[in-house]
Parts: sequence; structure tokens; C-alpha cells
Amino acid sequence: MNKKNKLTITLLSTAHFVMDSYSSFLFQLLPLMATKLHLTPAQAGLVPPTLTIASSLMQPVYGVISDRYLKRSMVVFGPLIAAVFLSCLGMADSLPMLMALVIAGGVGVGIFHPQGAALVSRAASAEGYGRHQGMVMSIFSSAGTVGYALGPLLIALIVGRFGLERSWYAVVWGVAIWLVMLRYCPPLERKERAADAPSLGDALRAAWAPLTLLYFAVVLRSAVSVSVQTYWPFALKSFGMTEMEYGSVLAGFLFFGGVGGFFGGALADRLGARRVSLVAMLLAAPLLLAAFSTRGTLSNVLLMAGGTVLNLPIPISVVMAQRLVPGGASTVSALMMGFAWGAGALMTPLVGMMSERFGFAHALAMAAIFPLVSAALLWFYPKDEQAALARAPEAVAVGGLSGNLKFEIRD
Repeated sequence: MNKKNKLTITLLSTAHFVMDSYSSFLFQLLPLMATKLHLTPAQAGLVPPTLTIASSLMQPVYGVISDRYLKRSMVVFGPLIAAVFLSCLGMADSLPMLMALVIAGGVGVGIFHPQGAALVSRAASAEGYGRHQGMVMSIFSSAGTVGYALGPLLIALIVGRFGLERSWYAVVWGVAIWLVMLRYCPPLERKERAADAPSLGDALRAAWAPLTLLYFAVVLRSAVSVSVQTYWPFALKSFGMTEMEYGSVLAGFLFFGGVGGFFGGALADRLGARRVSLVAMLLAAPLLLAAFSTRGTLSNVLLMAGGTVLNLPIPISVVMAQRLVPGGASTVSALMMGFAWGAGALMTPLVGMMSERFGFAHALAMAAIFPLVSAALLWFYPKDEQAALARAPEAVAVGGLSGNLKFEIRD
């Protein structure tokens, strides 16, 4: 891999780290904003789904725009838009203003991800025929996960020292990465297509069956991850933990999730994407079930282990989708990252309703079964070499990822 492609991967991974640090500001600031604006619980509850819709559920739309027009402006200006609007959340003086800032910032987060993933995938496969595509996507994905885990801490430090009204001080690192991206980010170049090459719509329809299996497997995995982030702190608080203590447990869950994502791609490159994803889901269920059924240090250790394997398939799922539809890398990346994550997040009220009846720990223990359903869906997903052969004609015609004909992944 030449220096240009290494620079692209490093740059996009760093930008992903910065971007996702802003996307988690809301969860730290929302209790403070609710007090400042005198929001009712119902009003405060409207804000996170709004961010989810703008940043995640809309990603397929952003991905289609990226695949059609292939402009680098979306990936370059995404960090700037997110930084400007999400760092100003503390300045909102009304609920409508808060919602407007969340929507605008969410758009910035959303437009970055599809094209960012496509650029990283293109750089990884430019010379290595996809050999290290999983590992590279793991680096990109894990950078975002670590940024997401550190975001609440970063904004808490700023607000704690300078006050809620000066949350905008956090704009600094977003502007800095924007300036670097403006100078060094390469374009997502359009590839020439053969005259008989299928359209993006035809390619998606041809791969609808495995894409559907993969999509719902990711949705269920995401539902568990978001449910843990949302409700386990309430359980820990009820067990007598302080805010700092249960905050540290949640940060550990997110951090080790990033570690899992980092190693997931490398394992997939060696052992097979489908196989690694399936085994990870089979391991995640008992680990999380045990974590929610125990207390103290043992519970925390099991939670970190469960988070590691639960998030291990995140970058793998993106690569699997890109290999099914190589000519629509941005679109399917958005489908597996933003849209699936958003759909999973919208399932968390089900866990909330269960918690009202059974308690937070028992509700999460029941949700820990979801990864087993994901594993069942992945069981019917084509083996890696079968998926590669099925999509090889399209890869040649579209020319989207030049190395897709020589997959090194085995299953």
C-alpha cells in the first residue's frame, strides 16, 4: 500500500474519531439542558431520537447522493458541520433551538459516514485486492467507537470548567480536522462502468436476500448495544454506584467495544467474515446474560468481555455488504452503519417497557438473547467465497472496488 493510501486511511480514521466524539455530546449534556430549559421527561425524550433520525436513519439517503455524485465535500464538511452545531448545544435557550442544533449537527455526522467508509475501503483495496480490507475497516470503525466513548468525557471537562454556555469551546478540534481534510482528503473518484454494467438499483435488488439477512443481524446487535448504553447505568445506580462509578463502567463497555471492532477485521481477513461474525454473536449472548445476572467486579469483567465480542462484527458487516454490492459502497455502508444502528436504537423502548415490569437488569438479560437471533440469520448468509463468486461479474462491470475478485477471506 503506497503512502497516499496510508495517508487516506489515517486521515479518515482520525476524522471518524473526531466526528463521533461530537455525536455523543448530547448524552452528557441532555440532563443539564433539561434542567436549564425546564423540559419535561417527554420533551427531553424527543431529543435523542431526533439525533438518531438525522445522523443515522438518513444515512442511506446520504449514501445514495454520495454514490451518484461522488463529491468529496460531504466527507470534508461533515466534521465542520457537526462540530459547529453540536458543540453549541449548551447555548440553546429553547427546545426548538435545541432541536434545530441537534438536527443540523446530526446531518453533519450522517453525511460523513457513508463516503468516509467508501474512501477507506477504496484505499484499502486499491493495491491489495481486498486482502486487508477487513483490518483497515476495523481501524476506521474502532477510531469512531473510541471517539464516541471519549466524547462525553471531553465535553464534561469543558462544561465543568467553563460552564454550559461555553460548550462551544469544543468546536476547536472539529475545525482543526476540517482544515486538514480540506487540504489532504482525496476525492472519491468515479470509476468507468462497462456499457452493460448494472445500475445501483439492479445491483441492490440482485443482492437483496443476503443484504436483508445481514441488515437484520446488525439491527439486533445494535439494539442490544444501545440498550446497554441506555439502561445499564440506571441498573448500576439502583445498585448503589455513584455517577462516576457507573460512568466508568459504561466508558469501559464502549472502549472495549472499540477494541473488539479493531480486531474483528483482522480476524475476518484470516478466518472468514461470516464465521467470525456468527461466532461472536454466539459468544456475546452468554457473556452479557452472565454480566446482567451477577454483581460487582465479576459483572463488570463479563460486561467488558461481552461488549468486546458484541462489537467485533461492526466493521466486518460493512465489508460484507460492500462485497455484495461493490458498485454501491457508500449506500450499503450507510445501510449497515447508520440505518441499521438507528433502527436498533429505536428498538430500545421495548427494553424500557420490559424494565418497567421486570427491572433493568432482568430486561437487559432478556435482550441478551438478541445476538442468538443474529447468529441464526448469519447461519443462512452465504459463505464468503460464495458471496464473492456471486458478485464477481458485477465487480468487473462496475469497477467500484478493483480488488474484489481476489478475496483472501476464507470460510
